[in-house]
Amino acid sequence: MIRALYPKLVVFAALAILAVLVLGAINWRAGKIAMLEPMPRPDAVASATPSSTPSSTPGGRHHGLLLFGDSRVAQWHPLPRREYKIFAAGFPGETAIRLSARLPAEISRTDPAVVMLQLGVNDGVAAAVVSRQRRQQALADSIAAFDQMAAVTAQSGAGLIILKVLPPIRPNLLRRLVYGSRLDTFVADLNAALPAIAARYGAALADPLALLKDANGEVPDRYRRDTLHLTPLAYEQLAHLFPLNLKAPG
Repeated sequence: MIRALYPKLVVFAALAILAVLVLGAINWRAGKIAMLEPMPRPDAVASATPSSTPSSTPGGRHHGLLLFGDSRVAQWHPLPRREYKIFAAGFPGETAIRLSARLPAEISRTDPAVVMLQLGVNDGVAAAVVSRQRRQQALADSIAAFDQMAAVTAQSGAGLIILKVLPPIRPNLLRRLVYGSRLDTFVADLNAALPAIAARYGAALADPLALLKDANGEVPDRYRRDTLHLTPLAYEQLAHLFPLNLKAPG
């Protein structure tokens, strides 16, 4: 009896597993698409966490550097040792489109002399799974979000450093099947828009990729934790992005 039912049980189990995988993929895609919508409650923000560097910038109420962005900021360890505080405010999975609503509260909370923006790759991840028309709109929204964050920073009196979006690093087969070339294209197009924003607001523009790639233009495995994330060795290398000293505005 059991032997007779065995083939049916195998088929049932296979269909059940397939259903779970399909449902998971649908939910994952829906979650990514939601990241292309503005944040509904900009007041619901988490506090930035200061580094252990003890001293603040003299000569004004502004102090330290606010490192603001996504999971790459949340995982930024070690933070470089500087003669000023570094406030790391990282929100994993979030897009520039949504994070632009969080920045004013983080600036108000930390009152930095300089803001450093590291974000944007999640915009590309989400945009890679939508239609071409929606992807074009997402690109426009992401560019507008960077412009908005630059404007908010300028209004606060803080200086600004915009980091170019670090593109995905050697995605595996599954990610290549999901994203195709759309993620790389989105990141390239977003990066192409950043110099004009930096010039408009008198911001500095820096490229993390230039500090990580080798002579062949590749990011070595020692810097790659996975397609989108970095190792502590990479963060040590990226310490060069931080100014040695800060001068408080005003």
